[in-house]
Amino acid sequence: MSAIKVWVVLACALCCACDSTLEATPCHDVPDGGCPLDNGANVCQDPSCNAAYACVDGGWVRTQVCPPHPHDAATPPADAGEGGSTFDVSIDVPPGGNGGPGCTDLELPDCPAAVGIACVQSPGCCGCTDLWVCDDGGWDLWGECADGGIVVQK
Repeated sequence: MSAIKVWVVLACALCCACDSTLEATPCHDVPDGGCPLDNGANVCQDPSCNAAYACVDGGWVRTQVCPPHPHDAATPPADAGEGGSTFDVSIDVPPGGNGGPGCTDLELPDCPAAVGIACVQSPGCCGCTDLWVCDDGGWDLWGECADGGIVVQK
C-alpha cells in the first residue's frame, strides 16, 4: 500500500473516531408566569402559565403568549394594596388549588380554590361560586364562596 493511501486511511479513521456533536445546554429557571414547552402539550391549559417558552442554546425564548384565563379577570378587593390583597385569609390553598396538569380552564362561576380564597372578601367573591382543586388530571369540588367566607366541602 502506498504511503498516500495509508495517510488517507488514517485521516479517515481519525475523523470518524472524533465525535463533534455539541451537547445541548440546559435551561434553568423559566421566567415568571412562563412554562416550558412539554413535548407538544398545550401548556396554556395550565392556569399558572401566561406564556410558553422553549429552551434554545441555554436560554429561554418565548414561543407563545397564552390567552387570558378566567381567573385573570378577577379583580382584587378595593382595599388591596399594590402587591395584592391586604387581608389575612385563614385558609391555606389546598394542593391542586391553582390547577395543574390535565385540568382545563374553568368557566365562571366555577373557579380554582386559590382564586376563591384570594377573592373571599371581594364583593361577589370575584364571580366565583364553586371552588375546585385539580387532582389526577381532573377537577374535584373542594368548597364554595358563601356570605363573605369559604365553606369547605367535607
